[in-house]
Amino acid sequence: MKKLLSLAAAAALVLAACGSGSTTSVATVDGEDITLSQVEALFVSEDSTIPKEQFARFLAFQIQWDIIENAAAEQYGIEITDGEVDAEADRIYEAQANGESREEFTSSRGFTEQFLRSFALQSLLDAAIGAELSAEAAPPSQETIDAEMAVAVASLTDVCVSHILVPTAEESQDVVDRLDAGEDFGEIAAEVSQDPGSGAEGGVLPCGSAGQYVPEFRDAAVVAPVGEVYSEVVESQFGFHVMMVTDRTEPDPEELPTEASVIERLTTAAAGDLVNIWFGDLVVTAVVVVDEDYGTWTTDPIGVTPPAA
Repeated sequence: MKKLLSLAAAAALVLAACGSGSTTSVATVDGEDITLSQVEALFVSEDSTIPKEQFARFLAFQIQWDIIENAAAEQYGIEITDGEVDAEADRIYEAQANGESREEFTSSRGFTEQFLRSFALQSLLDAAIGAELSAEAAPPSQETIDAEMAVAVASLTDVCVSHILVPTAEESQDVVDRLDAGEDFGEIAAEVSQDPGSGAEGGVLPCGSAGQYVPEFRDAAVVAPVGEVYSEVVESQFGFHVMMVTDRTEPDPEELPTEASVIERLTTAAAGDLVNIWFGDLVVTAVVVVDEDYGTWTTDPIGVTPPAA
């Protein structure tokens, strides 16, 4: 469950807008009003109306943002200053604008400066809540760290591999016996390999990152000796592989992540999962009431269903 929509995706929802500036309450979150003007302030007005489906989406943004902001303050005492919001909005603009002015950046995407600031606030809250919850996340095990390091190494290792894929261990042993007897690898592959792509090519797979393969094949491709049939038959979800690495380019050690950076990434991901769980619990317990003229609040999926008429 993801609480924040990307800026680009959110902007893509914008069509037209209405501009009455009304203080009419369109919804409440735990008894606090969301007004028509608050929702209108998120998008660019080009005429006097906005399709009900689009208004419902923007109203859903505001509801979720209010739930998060209120809970962050109540549970963790998190308060984001205007200066911090300004800086984050500037960062988002500078990272995503393509030589556009600030006004061009917002208006060309159909949203307003207020939307950008609200999005920036939510980004900051997300990070702050993640920092709070990261203390609750169990540290990654050494096994998990080693597995992530192995994936990183494989993704940066270029290999050229040939293989003979058969459905059973017995058949793979038969292939090994034939190879030991001096038969040609490519000829056996063309005869018995069950890989429709490489079998006709003598078992030759396209060269590329070892990370493209399923884990068992990937790990073997990184460690198998170059230029000879690998001594172990590799079992994967596809069957049994008799394989031979014909070329391999090891990554530059400086390109590899450090163990510390892997731990940081794993910890951040774990905290992100906890944030999503935290938000999911908030959504189902928050008291949200949407005026029936503007739609109905739902939690599965999260959003506002526009009125039928």
